[in-house]
Amino acid sequence: MIGHLPDALRTLLMGALPGLFGGPAQVGLTISGGVLELDQRDADATAGEPRPDDRTDTLPFDPGDPTGPYTLTQPPYPGPRRVSLVTGTGDSVPLKASEVVWDRTDARDFSLALPPHRDVSAFTGVRVLYGVTAVHTKIKATQTLDLQLETADADRLERAEALVAAVIQLNRQRLIDDARAGYEDGEYGAAVELKNVILVGGIRAATDTRVLTMRAELEVKAGRALGEDEGTPIKRIRTPGRPLDPAQPVDIYIDVEA
Repeated sequence: MIGHLPDALRTLLMGALPGLFGGPAQVGLTISGGVLELDQRDADATAGEPRPDDRTDTLPFDPGDPTGPYTLTQPPYPGPRRVSLVTGTGDSVPLKASEVVWDRTDARDFSLALPPHRDVSAFTGVRVLYGVTAVHTKIKATQTLDLQLETADADRLERAEALVAAVIQLNRQRLIDDARAGYEDGEYGAAVELKNVILVGGIRAATDTRVLTMRAELEVKAGRALGEDEGTPIKRIRTPGRPLDPAQPVDIYIDVEA
């Protein structure tokens, strides 16, 4: 459940230490996941109930046709919606409310009304932060990860152990960012996000082998799609038998016998 951390870690080490993990005399590197521990105190009693949630959509943006239209992936919950243009490197520029035109018949649809003088050639996406009604919960967990370094060259092995520890400690935020992962199947989805990655120890497994152990603190946001009868807002409350008054959405008649 550690997302893309093994791949992110291998990519980081191979790129940062080409003298150790490249060429004919390379150090063998094996990465394997260990024990997963779920936080039992984090049980959510309302996990199966629809409730407000935050949603972020990044939609494709064409600088040659910036107007759109665009469509959100989920119906938005009443409330503010923050729209910005984003570049391929993740930089963003927020848009003013006057630059976003929302459709009056379908709350998911909108278009952009950007000033003609604005240069949008560097942007690749439209990012929207908005509220939705969803069934979701969060699971906190910790998982260990073992890095096995192997070579018959004792000096090279000792150097690899020290340098691998240095690279990990100096690039923890990069590992956290690159390890994010999302999974979907049918109506269910899970997003894995690492909160912290730390080295917790190491052992000499053999004369030619060192094993470094990492601990990943992570959070899994689990969710599922709403059913047809879920999350529908209450539009009217009526007392049975009383005539319908369109101007009075809440009509509760209380009959008290003296």
